[in-house]
Amino acid sequence: MKKTFCFIASALFAGVFALSSCSIQQDSYSKRTVSVSGTGSVTLEADNATIILSVITKGKEVAETSAENAKKMTAVQDAIVKAGIAKDCISTQNFSVYQESHYDNKTGRQIPDDYRVTNQIKILVKKISMASDVIDLALKSGANQLSSLTYGVTDTEIAKKQARSLAIQQAQESANLLAGASGAKLGKVLSISEHADYAYPRAMLMKSTANADMGAVEEAVATPVSGGSSTVTISVDAVYQLK
Repeated sequence: MKKTFCFIASALFAGVFALSSCSIQQDSYSKRTVSVSGTGSVTLEADNATIILSVITKGKEVAETSAENAKKMTAVQDAIVKAGIAKDCISTQNFSVYQESHYDNKTGRQIPDDYRVTNQIKILVKKISMASDVIDLALKSGANQLSSLTYGVTDTEIAKKQARSLAIQQAQESANLLAGASGAKLGKVLSISEHADYAYPRAMLMKSTANADMGAVEEAVATPVSGGSSTVTISVDAVYQLK
């Protein structure tokens, strides 16, 4: 797994020393402290994808519309499972039935229209190279709305530890620099807190074929999909004693 390490600078020293994220304090008990922050980031290649798509049907009768939706969604899930996606990697995100309406200017009233049934599922693709095939197969089998494609990393624990070490190292370097500039020596750490941020790239694919010719969809070129990367970032705030 490819990993890239990066430091985010938190200290500047030019002429008169200034550091917005660091400060020296002296409380009523004459205990001098220095407060610093540090950030560490580790970038990983994504190794899985999450696809959210729907089957949407419309009709005059709610029972018939719901039955049609169920038939299409069953075909979608059967096709995906046959392609190699485990059943426990497919879950229902949302299911809704409601009657649409429009406003009639002449009567000043809402006029009932067709029933709309939406069945939305989430598919976890553990092999990114399969994401394109799953998307195309689902659309061919009856899905007519693709809401999103999100990439992720299965195991981030090692990356978290590495990012944490980088953040602590940077905070300590900043504290040493600030202590030295003030003529003091750095003592023990009094407190430390952590903030984590996991950034995953997301491809917004608001793709709908609800009103499209499904024959044309079947003949379409395969959907191009590339994995991208994910970044794990951890920041720490630390307070050190000054000697």
